[in-house]
Amino acid sequence: MKQFLENPHLFEYYSIVVVLLLLFAATFLVEKIKAWRRWLGVGLIAAPVIYFFLLLDAHLVNIPYTDDFNLLETVQKLRNAGGFIEMLKVLFEQVNQHRFAFERIVMLLMFVLTGTVNIKTQIIIGNLFLFGIGYLLYEGLRRERISWYLFIPVPYLLFNLVYFENAYWGIAALQNTPLIFFAFLTAHGLARQDRKGFRIAVAAALLTTFTSGSGMLAWIIGMVILAFQKRFKNLLWWMSGMVAVLLFYFLFDYTFIQSPGEKVWDHPVFNAIYVFAFWGNALFLDVRHPLVPVFHKDLIACVVLGAGIAFLFGIWVIRVLISRKPGWADWFLWGALMFTMGTGAMFVISRPIPDYVMYGGTVFSRRYMIFGVVLLATCYVCLVVILKDWKKWKDALAVAALLAFGILNFVSYYLSIAQIRKLHDELVIDSYFWKNYNTFLTVGEVFTDIPFWNHPTRMRDLITGLESDGITDFYQFYDMPAQERLIRETGVSNRTFAGEFDAQFQFRNGDYNRYMKYFKFSATPDNVPKGTFYFVLESARYNIVLPAVPVPNTFSDFLRKATYYSNNYQYGLYKPKLPEGKYRAWIMSRGDSGKWESVYTGKQVLFY
Repeated sequence: MKQFLENPHLFEYYSIVVVLLLLFAATFLVEKIKAWRRWLGVGLIAAPVIYFFLLLDAHLVNIPYTDDFNLLETVQKLRNAGGFIEMLKVLFEQVNQHRFAFERIVMLLMFVLTGTVNIKTQIIIGNLFLFGIGYLLYEGLRRERISWYLFIPVPYLLFNLVYFENAYWGIAALQNTPLIFFAFLTAHGLARQDRKGFRIAVAAALLTTFTSGSGMLAWIIGMVILAFQKRFKNLLWWMSGMVAVLLFYFLFDYTFIQSPGEKVWDHPVFNAIYVFAFWGNALFLDVRHPLVPVFHKDLIACVVLGAGIAFLFGIWVIRVLISRKPGWADWFLWGALMFTMGTGAMFVISRPIPDYVMYGGTVFSRRYMIFGVVLLATCYVCLVVILKDWKKWKDALAVAALLAFGILNFVSYYLSIAQIRKLHDELVIDSYFWKNYNTFLTVGEVFTDIPFWNHPTRMRDLITGLESDGITDFYQFYDMPAQERLIRETGVSNRTFAGEFDAQFQFRNGDYNRYMKYFKFSATPDNVPKGTFYFVLESARYNIVLPAVPVPNTFSDFLRKATYYSNNYQYGLYKPKLPEGKYRAWIMSRGDSGKWESVYTGKQVLFY
C-alpha cells in the first residue's frame, strides 16, 4: 500500500471514523437502525487498527536502523558459533543491562525459515503483539460481564503514532511491545489461580526477563500477587525459579555497569514529578521541547495524568485488599498496572534528573510512549470495572474516553506522519552515505560518525558479512552514481529548477540541549516530481544528498483542502552533520525515463 506514503489519506480516515461514530450514536436514538449497532461498533474498533497497519506497511523499509545492526551481528555470530556454550553466550549477549534473547531467537528463526532477516517483517511481528495486549484488556471487561461496546475506545489509544519510534524501529518494536504482552500474560496466568495458569505465568515471566532488563519486574510482581492470593506453595516454586533465573542472568557472562551520575534520591521531588510524567506520557506531544525555564503545557498534562494514575493505583490496591474474593480482572489488572508503572520507576531510577521535567529538553525517547499508552488503556479498563454497577457513570466514562482517545489518536497522526515519512526517506539513502562516506544519515551527531562508537572496521566488516551471507539487502535502494560523479552524470545543463528554493539557519537546542546551528533547506516546485526527490549540495569535495520531505498542511488548510501534505518540501539538520564548505544547490529527481536528473537551483549555500 505504498500509495499511503505519498498521500496518507488522513482526512479520509478522520471522516470514516466521525461518520461511524455519529451513526453508532444514532443507533441509541433511532429504533429503526438499532440493528446496525453491532456492526458499527466492529467498524469503530477496526478503523484505527486497519489505518495503523496501512501506514506501517507504506512507511517501513527493509533497512536496519541504529541498534538493529547489533542484533543482526548476533545473528551472524550465532550462525558461526563453534559450540553450545559459545552459542549460549551469543544468544544471551549483554547489551547495556539487557539480554535480548527473545529478539535474537525471532531473528534467527526468520533467517532459518526464509534465508534472510527482513526488518520490515520483524517490525510488523513486534506490532502484532498489540493485539495480544488489546485482547487481555478486553478480557478484563468480558470477565466482569461488561458490554464489549465499552472496549471501543481502547484501540484508538493502542493503535496510534504517540509512540511512533517504537512502532517503526526494528529493535524497539520487537522489544517493548512483546515485553508488555509477556508481562501481561504473566499477570493473566497468575490471575487464573490454577495449575495451567501458573505454568503460563512461569513461561511468560521467562520470556519477559529475556526480552528486556525491566522484564525482571515480572518475578517481583508475581511474588506480590501469589502472596496476596495466599498460594504459598506456588510462591515457593516461583521464588526458586526467580533465584535460578536471576543467578543465570547476572552470573553467566555478565558485566556489571556502574552508573557514576546522580542518584534518584539526590533530588527526590524532581524525580517524583519525573515518574509521574513517565506514567502520563501518553500526552507527550510530538513537538519540540527546548530546555527553557518555562513549563511546557503537554508535560504539565503528563505530570497531572501520572498523578491521577498513581491515585487510581492506590484505589485498585485497596479494592483488591478489601475484596472478599478478588476475581481474574482484579488480579490481572493489578499486575498490569504494577508492571507498566514499575517500568516507569525503573526508567527514572536509571536516568534521574536534577530539575523540573516540565522545563523540557531531552525528556523521553518516543519509544517509551508505548508504556504510557498501554498504562492509560489499562487505567481506563480499571475505571470501567470500578463503575460497572453505576450504568450512567460507566457510560459517561466510555463516551468521554472515546472522544479523548479519538482526539489523541487524530492529533498523533497529524503531528507524526511527517516524522515517519522523514525516517523512511532517510533510511532509503543511508546506503548512499555508507557507500560514499562510511557514515549514515540516520546515525550520529557528526558527519564522520560511524555506528559502534566509531570503531574503524567493525561496521564495515559487519555490513560486508551481512550482505555476503544474505542476512540483509542493505544496498537495495542504492542506484545513484558515486558521489564524485553524481552531478556530472545526472546534471541537466539546459534546464534550471522551476520553483522556489531556500536555505536558512538558526540556533536551536540539539538532542543534548547544546545550542548550535540548525540548517533547513526548503523547496516549492512548480511541478511536483514523481516520488521522492532530493536536495543535492555540490562542493569541490562532496555531493551531499538529502531527502526533500513533504511538509504537512496547516490544520486549517488540511481541513479546507482535504489533504495532509502541502506542496512545500524541506529537510533540516544540525551543523555538525554537514561538512563545512561552499556548496551549489541542486534538485535531483527521476526523469520520465526513470533515471536520476539534477537541475540547478541557481543558489549557493555556505556552511561554516
